[in-house]
Amino acid sequence: MKILCSLPVQKEQREQVRSILSEAEFLGVKDFSQVDQDVEVLVSFGQEITEESMSNYPNLRWIQVMSAGIDHLPLKAMARRGIALTNARGVHQIQMSEHILWSILTIMRQGQITIRQQVRKVWDPEVRIEELHGKTVCIVGAGSIGEAVAKKCRAFGMTVWGITHSEKKHQAYDRMGTMNDLAAFLGSSDIVVVLLPLTDETSGMFNKDLFSQMKAGSYFVNVARGAVVNEPDLLVALNTGKIRAAALDVFMQEPLPESSLFWEMDNVLLTPHIGGRTPYYMARTFEIFTKNLRLYPNFTQMHNHIDLSKGY
Repeated sequence: MKILCSLPVQKEQREQVRSILSEAEFLGVKDFSQVDQDVEVLVSFGQEITEESMSNYPNLRWIQVMSAGIDHLPLKAMARRGIALTNARGVHQIQMSEHILWSILTIMRQGQITIRQQVRKVWDPEVRIEELHGKTVCIVGAGSIGEAVAKKCRAFGMTVWGITHSEKKHQAYDRMGTMNDLAAFLGSSDIVVVLLPLTDETSGMFNKDLFSQMKAGSYFVNVARGAVVNEPDLLVALNTGKIRAAALDVFMQEPLPESSLFWEMDNVLLTPHIGGRTPYYMARTFEIFTKNLRLYPNFTQMHNHIDLSKGY
């Protein structure tokens, strides 16, 4: 069997794959444009995975994407062909939870303002700051990253609530709820962190209706997908003070256009989709791939097996 990888392949990685499946060829390729009857597995960040590129591999059985987001992939085409999909969910826990805590600390202590003042050599000790201690944070999308965030927030003395698609409880959270509880949770939360996958149900979900239900003067953090948020509605909420400040790592259009109003807003901390970055990313994602390779072809037993009908 052949495994094609559109990421750089190291010698030790090839050896590790062969130690798991001795008959496997693990090959690095520039893209997935060449027809090959022997290819059973593709490994990629996902950009090269299209219905057209998959058609080059009539015997394709499994795709491992080295990212968590799968909203850009041809899920329906995979389902029609019976191709299994796994992602890198869980690999972002450390770096994204650190990024989220940094974001919360920054906007609550007005770091985005003091940095601008430093550039202008302005000394203003009257900048309004807040404490994390005693605050309630609602994590909307309480998965593996949310769990890591919850643990760090509790270390700061915060109350942590989580919204998830199931009613399972977790010791990292003080309170758990489903989407039916979202409005009530938002109305009592000082900080809202969005970690939802992008699906048909979540697209544009955070709009004026949800923002109106948030606690006045609360803080908003989005590290999920830009399309989960209605940006014009968020701008209104920020300008009226309904939301005191926001930390945004993802946007509807990336790179963010120079014309965007977010660039100039004092109550916005803006980062260029770097929440998942870490120098240890490839090592962690390759570990997920090799764990799944040991289970091949027991797809439903693999780590992060995606239900293609649900998109997660």
